[in-house]
Amino acid sequence: KQWYQRRVRDRQQIYDLVCEHDMLLIEDDPYYFINYGKPLKTFLHYDSEGRVIRLDSLSKVLCPGFRLGFCTAPPQLVTYMERHYSVSLLNSCNLSQTVAGAYFEKVGMEGFKAHTREITQYYKSQRDAIISALDKHMADLATWIVPEAGMFVWLKLNNVEDTSAFAELAMDNGVAFVPGRAFVTEDLKSPYLRLAFSLVPEEQLEEAVVRLASSIRQSTNVATITDYGA
Repeated sequence: KQWYQRRVRDRQQIYDLVCEHDMLLIEDDPYYFINYGKPLKTFLHYDSEGRVIRLDSLSKVLCPGFRLGFCTAPPQLVTYMERHYSVSLLNSCNLSQTVAGAYFEKVGMEGFKAHTREITQYYKSQRDAIISALDKHMADLATWIVPEAGMFVWLKLNNVEDTSAFAELAMDNGVAFVPGRAFVTEDLKSPYLRLAFSLVPEEQLEEAVVRLASSIRQSTNVATITDYGA
């Protein structure tokens, strides 16, 4: 509860700074509909001066191939965005828009909300499975925060300077991750990595973590190898 209240205060303070310095705020929140706890109020909730441009995704909750999202913003800002979009990307895929439009006409917002609640339960089960595997097999190798939304876990490895160094080895062992350096603009080494738990069947997640742990130990010459199923 204290964490939640602090985050709420942080958001209000950030919005106050945006107003104070006469700025716009882009709230890119593709995982809002995949939330495992009490969702925080969005920046749009605090927007009393028309400064927030909120971006949501349909790709994460309906179909990855859609490559579609939607924007909520003051009308005057949306007008300028439409003009820019029309001379840059022209428009999103007509087929994807038609399918998405037909979907919402059929199920409505209540049906969409019911769908997101259902997939959230699926992803929560996936999250719990990978966190359990990490606790069991990688507690001595890394630290992480249990995600409260989305479909990824962000890890910081102990005594590892750059996770890119063993990405190829991990691939050879049958497991893939995104090295932390992929998420920064500078070409810097990073001890972080991102794991996805959205696609792999729940019963295979522990095996994936075991293979990742083995790859890390091989790369760092750590002697202990966890035996899967032990």
